[in-house]
Amino acid sequence: MPIRAARAKRQALQGIKVLDMTWIGPGPFCATLLGDLGADIIKIHEPDPERRGGLIKYALSNDPAFPGIRNCRVIGLDLKAKDGRAIFYELAKAADVVMESYRPGVTKRLEIDYKTIRKINPGIVYASITGYGQEGPYRDLPGHDINYTSIGGLLGLTGESGGAPVIPGTLVADFAAGGMAAAIGILSALMARVETGKGQFVDVSMTDGIVELMSLWINSYLAYGAEHKRGETIFTGHWPWYNVYETKDGKYISIAAFEPWFYTNLCQLLGRNDFIEHQFTEGEKRAEIFQYFKKTFLAKSRDEWVEILRQKDTCVAPVYSIDELVSDPQLTARGMIKQIPHPVLGSVRQVGSMIKLSGSPFQVRNWCLRFGQHTDEILHEIGYDAKRINLLRKAGVIG
Repeated sequence: MPIRAARAKRQALQGIKVLDMTWIGPGPFCATLLGDLGADIIKIHEPDPERRGGLIKYALSNDPAFPGIRNCRVIGLDLKAKDGRAIFYELAKAADVVMESYRPGVTKRLEIDYKTIRKINPGIVYASITGYGQEGPYRDLPGHDINYTSIGGLLGLTGESGGAPVIPGTLVADFAAGGMAAAIGILSALMARVETGKGQFVDVSMTDGIVELMSLWINSYLAYGAEHKRGETIFTGHWPWYNVYETKDGKYISIAAFEPWFYTNLCQLLGRNDFIEHQFTEGEKRAEIFQYFKKTFLAKSRDEWVEILRQKDTCVAPVYSIDELVSDPQLTARGMIKQIPHPVLGSVRQVGSMIKLSGSPFQVRNWCLRFGQHTDEILHEIGYDAKRINLLRKAGVIG
């Protein structure tokens, strides 16, 4: 059911049609980014909702927590069936983008790969999102987020010095190195198409993305041979002025007084002007400053320290739990936590869009609510009548 916003403005990607064959991880995140910008996202799932361990059925169960189910439409389609592929080809003729996250070679076997689709639509932008990319010795290996952060070096650098690697608190490979990278690649290819009139293949490797996110440390190794160890880099715990401290109430506070003037303010507010000249001092002095900071921050609650340290510029922030951040006034003011109209639940609180465009504000136009919800609607748009749709449904080609 579409949701009509009052005085809705034209959205940035309005008129762009995306065929999305992804269902977990990076693909839905990318689809959400593009859909929130106005693209018409058509999610293509298998006609049997019990396939893939019931994942499709779960995803379309009115659960607004599942990623990639807002600002999209959904069609059940058997791509292994000749009639199913015929429908896909018809959809592809009018599409701008195709997204898939199968292992390399699967789309070729299904006859829906880039080479096939570009013959039907030379302007198509075809994005393949995989763990390791379309070539190389690992291309056929299965994997998940933690595997890609491992090979890309992120996991090995995350955690305390001398301790075990710590799994990041979100899916960095899936969402940033995969979904966000795919969105950037797709939008870049669409811009290039304006000049050339031709689409192109977008090869997204989540491992590649992690490696680029780690470029600060990798490039310094390549240039100078600098070896960075877990918990011992400038941004991962080596210095007392860029660190996390426990407070009296068992909560935590983050300090990032990197610039000398921020560090000066921090020392002054903590009553230790004598530390100012020792910001980058190693050895016993660094250990002394660490010990003082740890002891001092335990003397007051987290929120008391935030109030004290915000008297001057010190780069301080509370370490939030999820239940705390959803009530933060800054996030509310920015529309990152907001009430969104929902056709069944009335409204739901959800994360908004991180992309703020002055002339094309974020809005939710529709939701995927159930298995095969938009199948008939989408088929009608490409010329299928009710009789033909019923025959295809009986044959199991659509759902």
